[in-house]
Amino acid sequence: MKLQLKLMLLLAGAALITTSACNKTDGLSSPQSFKVNAATASNVAQKGPVTITAVYDFSTFPNVKGTFTSTGALQLSGASTMDIGPNENGIRAHCVVVLTPDDGSGTITIHQECEFAIAPPYPENRGQWQVVSGTGAYTNLKGNGSLTMPPNTEAMTGTIY
Repeated sequence: MKLQLKLMLLLAGAALITTSACNKTDGLSSPQSFKVNAATASNVAQKGPVTITAVYDFSTFPNVKGTFTSTGALQLSGASTMDIGPNENGIRAHCVVVLTPDDGSGTITIHQECEFAIAPPYPENRGQWQVVSGTGAYTNLKGNGSLTMPPNTEAMTGTIY
């Protein structure tokens, strides 16, 4: 009985210490900083239609660099990278696009599913895109849509929600 009582007291003490540690702020993240990020995100992106156009130098395929401009619900411009993962027969590719706005407000990561099985190649090559993550002001950003691939360009249209 005494052993059970000691174990229960030990567990209760550990729970109290854990709860206290979880509620303690470490200066790196706090409820206040989360509120600032949420407010910043709401000022940077509005819900609604968006167009994102990225132009790349494909000389370093499959990892290319370029620039982007977005209009509509997301009004930004800056640097962009795209890592291209084509399948064995070159008909499809899975691409990871990272947009880095010039203002240093964060990054936006987009996954694309691209289809090249259509002839002639431009502008009928098409695909879909989806925002999968973000940092800074774009931590909670959501969006998706369709894309076309004219020469050296990824032309994404869709919705921010």
